[in-house]
Amino acid sequence: MANRLDALSVRESNGKSYFTRLGVAFESKDGTGWNLLLDAMPAPVEGQFKILLRLPQDDRQNAPKGARGPMDDIPY
Repeated sequence: MANRLDALSVRESNGKSYFTRLGVAFESKDGTGWNLLLDAMPAPVEGQFKILLRLPQDDRQNAPKGARGPMDDIPY
């Protein structure tokens, strides 16, 4: 599992998804959770603040074909 994930906000427009990096999440020292460090907060949508956690862009590009990150099942 990755020891770092990017925290992203996703905005849909004209059938495309636009991602804004909000911060980063680091695996806790004991490996049982994550620490989320945000530089910004997303705008609320229907009263919820939605943050997508994904492998950093470089890690996704270098991953073997078909490899999935820990949060890739989120519908964005």
